[in-house]
Amino acid sequence: MIKKLLVISVSIFLLTSYGCIEHTFNLTVKPDSITDIKYHARGDRMDFDDQGQLFPDSTIWEVKTWIEKTDDDEVHHYESLVTIDDYSKFSEMLNWKKTESDTVYLQHEFNILKQDSWFGTDWIFTGVLYSREFDKLYGDIWDFVPEECRIIDDDEMMKQLSTEEIKILEEKFAVGIIQWNISRYIKLFDRVWQLAEIRQPALMDTSETILSISRAGWAEDLHEYLNDQDIENPNTMNLEWWNDLRPIFLGRLIDVAGEENVELFSTIGNSLERKYQISKDIEDDNFIFNLELPGNPSSTNGKEDENGRLTWEFSGKELQNSDGIMTAVSFEFSLWRTALIAFLIMLALNIIRTFVKKSLRSRKIDN
Repeated sequence: MIKKLLVISVSIFLLTSYGCIEHTFNLTVKPDSITDIKYHARGDRMDFDDQGQLFPDSTIWEVKTWIEKTDDDEVHHYESLVTIDDYSKFSEMLNWKKTESDTVYLQHEFNILKQDSWFGTDWIFTGVLYSREFDKLYGDIWDFVPEECRIIDDDEMMKQLSTEEIKILEEKFAVGIIQWNISRYIKLFDRVWQLAEIRQPALMDTSETILSISRAGWAEDLHEYLNDQDIENPNTMNLEWWNDLRPIFLGRLIDVAGEENVELFSTIGNSLERKYQISKDIEDDNFIFNLELPGNPSSTNGKEDENGRLTWEFSGKELQNSDGIMTAVSFEFSLWRTALIAFLIMLALNIIRTFVKKSLRSRKIDN
């Protein structure tokens, strides 16, 4: 039974989401503090029907949707526009978090600094897409899966293997994934307890010995649960065990802390598990940021096209463990400032010339 579960679960885990959504942000910064923001998302119907999916507030953004029909499928589009009159509102407008169920939510931070100089204006842009810290929170999958299994993601290499070799790799991969998932749920025990202590300080007096016994019992529960699973159960195949495990999990905590804390533990546990699902869901998404600044770009870590538009692209997988950093500096030449400076220089030179001439005349007269 377990062996069959292992073989089937590997392909399911590699395809944890129905598809992916491509998120494109077009930011146009104007000298008068006005900024146009255009957001566009494209993906399949199941992505858009995801209850956790979040899009801009239609009471603030101008929104339109349409469906593009192809020979093989339907591509759903969501487009929204907004104009803001304050650069400091960038982060506010692009952080769409409202609840813990926001699937696409990534914490953004944007800053635009305008610095005037003698000959024009420097526009300094910085943007950060903060990491989900996936490995830090849930553990690195590759600490449990043998390195040789990385070949599973390489289609060309997989073609060179025999059916038996592929089967062995998939079994090793699946064993590692299930062990990683068990480890993740064991860690959940301590994370829930630590957050509960913050809300209920009396829990801090609980004996560490009692907690260790309960934690060990929870680990045994996980292994027993797995041994009893039916491979036909979709929740098992998707490694989404929380609905079944929650009553067992809460039972272990209640034995230590009492029934009066069950709601607290349940709320925290649900929130943490949802946070995990959010981080896993965005793995296959793609995020593109296009930026137009006044003037001509002088430095950037993005890509620049022939029209001076800057582009950054981040995959959801990249953002699981690393921040997405965007930087750009643009210089806007000011003709009138340059003309004024030239006039003042010429005026100063004329004054100096006049002064020198007077000095020379005075010397001649004295001589």
